[in-house]
Amino acid sequence: MSPCLMLSVMFSLCSPEQAWNFKTQEIDTGLGVGYAVLAVDLNNDGAKDLVVADKQKILAYYHPDWKRKVLLEGGTAPDNVCIAARDIDGDGKVDLALGAGWKPFDTKGGGTLQWLRQPDRQDSPWTVHLISSEPTVHRMRFAKVGKNGEEELVVIPLMGRDSSAKANWMDGSPLRVLAYSVPGNPAKDPWPVRVLNQELHVAHNFDFVTREGGHDLVIASYEGVSLLSRANGGDWRRELLHQANQDNAKGNRGASEVRRGTLANGEPIYATVEPWHGGELVAYRRDSGAWKRRVLDNRLKWGHAIACVDLDGDGTDEIVFGIRDNLSTLPGEKCGVRIFNWDAKAMDWKRHLLDEGGVAVEDLLAADLDKDGKPDLVAVGRATGNVRIYWNKR
Repeated sequence: MSPCLMLSVMFSLCSPEQAWNFKTQEIDTGLGVGYAVLAVDLNNDGAKDLVVADKQKILAYYHPDWKRKVLLEGGTAPDNVCIAARDIDGDGKVDLALGAGWKPFDTKGGGTLQWLRQPDRQDSPWTVHLISSEPTVHRMRFAKVGKNGEEELVVIPLMGRDSSAKANWMDGSPLRVLAYSVPGNPAKDPWPVRVLNQELHVAHNFDFVTREGGHDLVIASYEGVSLLSRANGGDWRRELLHQANQDNAKGNRGASEVRRGTLANGEPIYATVEPWHGGELVAYRRDSGAWKRRVLDNRLKWGHAIACVDLDGDGTDEIVFGIRDNLSTLPGEKCGVRIFNWDAKAMDWKRHLLDEGGVAVEDLLAADLDKDGKPDLVAVGRATGNVRIYWNKR
């Protein structure tokens, strides 16, 4: 780690009123684009490893040495764009679902869905099995959205089919929120699919919300922040929680990132990037039945990732925020990772710089990587092409 980066971490996060102490480790600098990152135990040793979707590779970094290993090179239509993990074929080993064929403005074709089977030996190749296709496939997660709470693969494209730039992607068909159930023989049988919702335009990311018997989905889109939940009859319904930033009706609007968190008193919060691919970090708290919008930060360009996680053990989730581009070269306006913590006395959020200018964040996550009971952070870069772990040493 460079001395300048160490100073940034220590100065920003080790002030007298803050008990954080992060140490940065850069484990790779050779990515094409680090589109997505997962933390998952690949080799059943009880520790989480990292998986990164690069443009034409799927990379693993195994605990504890974090050395780069290529799981798949080629074998899919470029670019790889999103990944999700679970034991798909029931053999006791974690497999990967993968969205590829990333062509963000091709709403008529492209966009492939496949799963990668983990071999019996680490030195053997992973095998690719086609699931389906969906133009502009962009985000996926396994979530408990089946009729009886079964885990299914939820897939959301960026845009609706046949939409066009001239209409700001609002023409054509609304995008389809899809749920694929894993068949008995996932390598040979078709994957049954359901459309959970088809009302939104230009979505970007989603999170799941735990409820009794399964998960609901919260989605960031041009329309704002929407909650998809199952009605009593089993059908899915959409509730608009907030329209988010609608200042530019003919351009980017609404929201593009969303994560759900919790305060120490159990109160839920939502954190978003607004407008779509925008320059604001926003937090929502419920007030008299409505969601109250609060802009936490606007000294940024192209917010692109959020995690809500309790970093300091006080019961309240911090908001970890990843920024992809530099707004300027001024201090506090560069790409990187920022942390916002809730001050219950002041009833407001405080901003801290974790990494300023060191990673052009495309994706980030929080996970306990060293099994010390404290969540660590991981960020992957686009223009910087790097992977960084921020070890939580509080």
